[in-house]
Amino acid sequence: MEFFTLRVFRYDPTKDTEPYHQDYKLPVEKGMTVLAALFKAKEELDPTISFRYNCRAAICGSCAMRINGHATLACKEQITHLLEKYETDTITVDPIGNVKPLKDLIYDMDWLVDKLKKVKPWFIPKAPPPPDGKEYRQSPEDHAKIDYASDCILCASCMSDCNALKANEDFLGPMVHSKAYRFAADTRDGAKKERLDAVLEDLNLEWCVRCWECTTRCPKEVQPYENIIRLRIMADQEGYKTPGAIHAEIFEEDIKERGLLNEMLLPLKQEGLFGMIKRAPFGIRMFFKGKVNIADFFGGHKIKRLEEVQTIYEKAKEKEKEVTIKIPQILGVVYEDKRKSKLLKEQRENAQKEGGNQ
Repeated sequence: MEFFTLRVFRYDPTKDTEPYHQDYKLPVEKGMTVLAALFKAKEELDPTISFRYNCRAAICGSCAMRINGHATLACKEQITHLLEKYETDTITVDPIGNVKPLKDLIYDMDWLVDKLKKVKPWFIPKAPPPPDGKEYRQSPEDHAKIDYASDCILCASCMSDCNALKANEDFLGPMVHSKAYRFAADTRDGAKKERLDAVLEDLNLEWCVRCWECTTRCPKEVQPYENIIRLRIMADQEGYKTPGAIHAEIFEEDIKERGLLNEMLLPLKQEGLFGMIKRAPFGIRMFFKGKVNIADFFGGHKIKRLEEVQTIYEKAKEKEKEVTIKIPQILGVVYEDKRKSKLLKEQRENAQKEGGNQ
């Protein structure tokens, strides 16, 4: 293929009522990135194209955009690879999702900054500076807990493809939660409670729908979804009664008492009478579709051989204090192979064996 089409999102609020796409025909050049292609189109074909960039080395995050529908860094993606991957002769570039376009590929970033401010994404030391005047020290084992989260470059690629954020603009989003985790889990930081309060306000942490899009789209393997899970675990360890923790307790009690979950009484147990009334329309629809067992309103039936389930439960409770469950630092192990070096991988594995997230 000698030429390809670069299809660029165009919007100038001073003259356009609606956004549109404009095509530019460019030669396929070995090693050309999407950012380089945008520069070529701007310098040789149309000087009015507007976009953000800075380092050109996948460090600053400025050139994040949607390329053929998926958020990533324009300076990181090569044209030849994309043409082969999508089996097409057209590369389409748009602003990242869940944002307000300002001009072409430039979008409003104020909403990101406002969300970040809520979790105070900066170091708040819990102790005075070391007497020797050197930096605050941290063991390799403790640093392993925040290593991946520390790599976030605030490009907002994860925010772009977040389905929960699309449904609820008040959701802080995976990037903000990752930053909250990075500092809340830092053993040198003294504002863990403040940050947990921020991410738990208005059930914010519960809005994540576990679609994994944020982790899939992150160009730096920061693992945003996993960081949300780590925040939930941390909140539980700190004694917060989150909806997720309450949900789990109800599950446990139902399984112990009857061997299966009573979904009809779940809203009443978790959210009280108001929650039950709020979910009544959904319950009525389920009833007419034959999904509701009326007996469940009165406690429901118990499974056969329930005593076996209860025996397993009692044995598990006996061993509960003897077992330390380690939450692996790398939940998404598929991303480990993409990291910096074999040596660093070994260092991380050793750190996890010694410490990691307990």
